[in-house]
Amino acid sequence: MKFITMGCIFLLMAVLVVSGCSAPDDGQKEVSELARDLGIDVVSTSFDDFGAIFCDPNSSSENISILVDEEYKGNFVQWTGIVYAITDNGRSYTVQVKHCQDSLTDAAVTFNINENEAVSKLIKGQEVTYLGRVTRYQNGVGFWVEEAYLVPE
Repeated sequence: MKFITMGCIFLLMAVLVVSGCSAPDDGQKEVSELARDLGIDVVSTSFDDFGAIFCDPNSSSENISILVDEEYKGNFVQWTGIVYAITDNGRSYTVQVKHCQDSLTDAAVTFNINENEAVSKLIKGQEVTYLGRVTRYQNGVGFWVEEAYLVPE
């Protein structure tokens, strides 16, 4: 009887492993070690969460603004985009980042001053993953991310 019980347990474990009881791949990336080290709670690791509405030309600015205010404003995200431009603000750097296919830039990402050396080496067209706090959205301009860090690859 003991062997039958053990056999059933092993069979159940095998079925769970084969059936893939892990979470489905929904496009989410793993939260970076940097976020964990800083103790930052990340609400999104894939721009697709936000981009489905933000990048849709049929979405109204009011819908985007509501989404930003309700889901992202004040929260940290870890997103990847393409560097469009880099501005030295005198104290820190702001990087214009492209996420949507049909835009030049849609995010102004202002980095923590501790990131100055690394951010100054970014080049236009380079893929960049950042961790930062979404602070606001402005129609026709895009959204702002502040207190940002570069996420190492």
